[in-house]
Amino acid sequence: MLAETVKYLLGSAGPSGFGSTSTAVDVTAAANHLGAITAIITGATSGIGFETARALAARGARLILPARNPDAAEEVKSRIAGGGQIIILPLDLGSLSSIRSFVSQFLALGFPLNILINNAGRFAYDQAESEDGIELTFAINFLGPFLLTKLLLEKMVVSARETGIEGRIVNVSSFCHRWFSGDPLAYLRLLAAGEV
Repeated sequence: MLAETVKYLLGSAGPSGFGSTSTAVDVTAAANHLGAITAIITGATSGIGFETARALAARGARLILPARNPDAAEEVKSRIAGGGQIIILPLDLGSLSSIRSFVSQFLALGFPLNILINNAGRFAYDQAESEDGIELTFAINFLGPFLLTKLLLEKMVVSARETGIEGRIVNVSSFCHRWFSGDPLAYLRLLAAGEV
């Protein structure tokens, strides 16, 4: 197991043919034109989300970029070159009502949905709650993407049936949850009691 991990970290290709040094452009190289594809990418204003959006746009995919910060999303939109349409819709993954509103707005557009990439995430040391009274990191990293996926799943099934293009849902995560050292149940009890 350790040998495989070291090989991966050094860039050796895995079973997919890609390794840790592969870029989004490398991964999409075989897809010459994705003009029939619609992709929703959360967290597309920086990092992995931005690179994924850039690579898919370069191949002609239609992108829906959910954004908590519309100005940042507009700036990203101006930096992405490609033939695909880019639409920005408001979304705060820490708000259940915002997620429902985003899904309603997306469905009203009438586009198929072929790819959902749940990439947005948050980690902070400070304690904060969402407008729904849920610890904010948990709301954004887990509950938000779960609800978003649940509300869009039927659209993906219908899109696959109507277009013949099998869809994909990609959930990106990090190791931040491993930074927590302690008894998670005791922590949740303290959190519920308002002592954290």
